Amino acid sequence: MPKFTRTRPTRRASRGSAARGAVETIIRPNQTWPVKLLLTIWRWRWELILIAIVVYITVVYRTAITGYFQSNPLWLNALLIIVLCGWGVTDNPGRRFVLNRIWCLITRHRLRACLIEMRILNYSGNIPFILACFSTKTGQVVWLWMRPGQSVEDLDNKSESLASACWASKATIARSKRNAAIVRIDIDRRDPLAKKTIDSPLLGDTSGVPEAAVADDAVMAFLTPDSAPESTTQDERPAKTGAGGETRTRTSKTKTTAAVNDSQTVILGANGEDVSDYV
Repeated sequence: MPKFTRTRPTRRASRGSAARGAVETIIRPNQTWPVKLLLTIWRWRWELILIAIVVYITVVYRTAITGYFQSNPLWLNALLIIVLCGWGVTDNPGRRFVLNRIWCLITRHRLRACLIEMRILNYSGNIPFILACFSTKTGQVVWLWMRPGQSVEDLDNKSESLASACWASKATIARSKRNAAIVRIDIDRRDPLAKKTIDSPLLGDTSGVPEAAVADDAVMAFLTPDSAPESTTQDERPAKTGAGGETRTRTSKTKTTAAVNDSQTVILGANGEDVSDYV
């Protein structure tokens, strides 16, 4: 009798059949080599400028620099190197400028890589054009020009991915009010309000004192208003002697007169009128 055999599908066939259901097509822009060259130069312009400066200084001033170090003693050369290293470590305007420019370059490259990985592309395969990147007090701000077929809605719910790609703590996306094609992305790397002590001119000499070093008594003494001077209920004035041998003593509110002879008390009003009968 003939034997019937059943063939089993191989792993390659099963994987191929499973992968047929999900196919992603990515269209790359059809650009000529001059356009690609110009875009590459624009993208790496700051790195190319830095390399050109280093090469120029090395070729033109190499002999002068070498002769300067050879003519000086060893201790002076060591002192010069220590000063340069200290300038690079300490906080100064030059060092801050250099670090801000470096972070701007890193942000541009990381943001472009993130846009490609998130497929923020139009049907021609172009990503948003990065117009500029500037340094701020909290990080960097990047301006994007959305190409035809793109809008700020393509970046909805992408702030966490952008912050992670740029090595930042937070990213905020906002659209320009005048032009919908211009999108601003704020990359926050630091929080200026996260310091333990905040200098304020309103606190005077206690602005630099940590919170734990200030006692509760000092705080309460600072907040307690000045004590008011003690006041008496009646402000006595010099006594006057009236007719009949009566001594009258005036007060601020009510004025009383003590009778010396017949133990009678006379109460005078504010205008000096006798109001004893109405009391």
